[in-house]
Amino acid sequence: MGFLNKDIKNGDYVSVISEECYFQGTLDLQGSVRVDGKLEGNVDNAQYVTVSKNGFMKGNISAKGVVIIGTLEGDICAESVEILSTAKLNGNVRSKKILIEGGAEVNASIKVVNKEEPENFEDEEKIDYEEDEKKETSKDKEKKK
Repeated sequence: MGFLNKDIKNGDYVSVISEECYFQGTLDLQGSVRVDGKLEGNVDNAQYVTVSKNGFMKGNISAKGVVIIGTLEGDICAESVEILSTAKLNGNVRSKKILIEGGAEVNASIKVVNKEEPENFEDEEKIDYEEDEKKETSKDKEKKK
């Protein structure tokens, strides 16, 4: 793992969704989880979440630390986030610390917060990228006239 998760040793996961496994639903756990397979649902209250190179997750993550090596379609709210070079992320990130390696495919809104700010997305306005694109397109049409 990277510099943000030095206290986690390889193999110290409470739960593993193996490469052959597909899970649908919300995981509410106090330990750590590694997603090697496919997970469609949220992970709440976790210590550490890792989406491995072959892993795919569609859902939101709330955890102490998150490492994305594979694919995540969803939001992250964590103290520390690492997005490694093979990662594909589509969503929002809210974290105190973030590392993005070169080569990672990131389509996200990223907010680095301090201790005084809330650490979840519930109070924030969701970003509607399609609506923004429509506004820009209509503005461009007006300029052309």
